Amino acid sequence: MPFSIKCKGCGRKPDQIQEYITAAKEEGGTPRSFVIRDEGTFNRLTGAFWCTSCYIKAGQPRGKA
Repeated sequence: MPFSIKCKGCGRKPDQIQEYITAAKEEGGTPRSFVIRDEGTFNRLTGAFWCTSCYIKAGQPRGKA
């Protein structure tokens, strides 16, 4: 994916968010690949996703970021 992948709320990239760093270490791969593969809020068209804290702050919106 040629564009940046970042949280729609805080703007952090997966390698700046501990939950994705930890998950990537446990499952193998990178935080970026984990978000692309496993983050349910990830929007493949925009590269946006919700990290857990921003998802909760936003009121747990349905669908993709």
